[in-house]
Amino acid sequence: MKRYCIITVLCLMAAGSTAANPVRKTVRSGDFDREYLVYTPENSHPRPEGLIVCLHGFNGSMEDFFSNYPIYKVADSLNCMIVAPQALPEQSQSLIDKATVISIITGNDLLLRSAWGCGLRVRAVLNLGHIALLDEELNRSVDDVEFIRLIIRQTLDEFALETENIFLAGTSMGGYMAYQFALKQPVKLAGIVSIVGSMGLNIQGMGNGMKVPVCDFHSLTDEVVPYTGSTDNSGTTVSLALPKPEVLDYWVQTNGAGMPVEEEVRYYPSTSGITVEKITWPHPEYEVVHYRMNGSNHGYFFRKEAGDCMDYVEEITKFVAAHVLPRPDGIEPVREQEPAVYPNPAFNVIYFGVMDGDVSIYDFTGRKIRSAAFSAGLLDISFLKPGMYLLRIQSGGTVRTTKLIKQ
Repeated sequence: MKRYCIITVLCLMAAGSTAANPVRKTVRSGDFDREYLVYTPENSHPRPEGLIVCLHGFNGSMEDFFSNYPIYKVADSLNCMIVAPQALPEQSQSLIDKATVISIITGNDLLLRSAWGCGLRVRAVLNLGHIALLDEELNRSVDDVEFIRLIIRQTLDEFALETENIFLAGTSMGGYMAYQFALKQPVKLAGIVSIVGSMGLNIQGMGNGMKVPVCDFHSLTDEVVPYTGSTDNSGTTVSLALPKPEVLDYWVQTNGAGMPVEEEVRYYPSTSGITVEKITWPHPEYEVVHYRMNGSNHGYFFRKEAGDCMDYVEEITKFVAAHVLPRPDGIEPVREQEPAVYPNPAFNVIYFGVMDGDVSIYDFTGRKIRSAAFSAGLLDISFLKPGMYLLRIQSGGTVRTTKLIKQ
């Protein structure tokens, strides 16, 4: 079934309810009246367990995470609320005028309908004669860190949420904003997710030593936010970000993460021709995870139904689930060196690395779904609904915990 994209009927109503979901709210921040959406997960019980702040991209809108990027599915599966704020148009008329001229010269859309104050500095240099066409920071006068902090605080208070499960997820320029907030934020974050975003040339707070788990997606063939940080187009060099290897190295060093572990992502049979390499710098609390894609453009959204080897929603769900606190009773942190069950994701049957034992299956709210004994190293899981689960496996005197995705 299609979900309506018009904001007043964006998500399905709960049975018998007349309230819209998400709800549009406004708040005064600085000198501006700011807008944001608040989404309550379906079937939340007894209350939402966390909060995901979703940050749209350049010239985007707060509705994007419900119409274009279905992160609400992550929120539903993990019982988290979503706050989706709206960025302001560029406030500097001088910068607007310069961007209009560059748009005409290069044929690129540099109209500044909405932009985060995230330290994104645009340097455009005409290669012939090295003439600087533009060297400006977008929405430099807008304190979006304070705006986001304010709506987080209001949402936590209004819904009596705990402060330990706050995540930021941003696409494109929203990824820049997620990184900037993480460096300057006055609240502890449980994790940030950047989808084809980066860190701006004028980003602030890199000396603050703020630690946060990072999940970063970026394509080597991104034509909008270059992996290298800059691109040549129509005789003009445009620099937009720090090179992605520098971004990752910063977080690895700051978080004190370990040596990288690399794997080729083949979670689903791929027909798109796009390849993905997952690189993980492990840490018990502050891991850094990077998905390095090759062959996808900036706006491509990975979906298993499209013939991709991975699914954005599933990978984001796994990352958020791994960092939600407190963990359900009886569930230990996942620290496994080899797969405890396979295949994973799975359809109807899973196989264990041991022949006999007992397994308890939990959803990510801590509710026990079923306990069962298994033999011959396998278990029928056809009774489970599609989603993500925690398995507590006991065999002999050994207890292991692992995540499972049921397709």
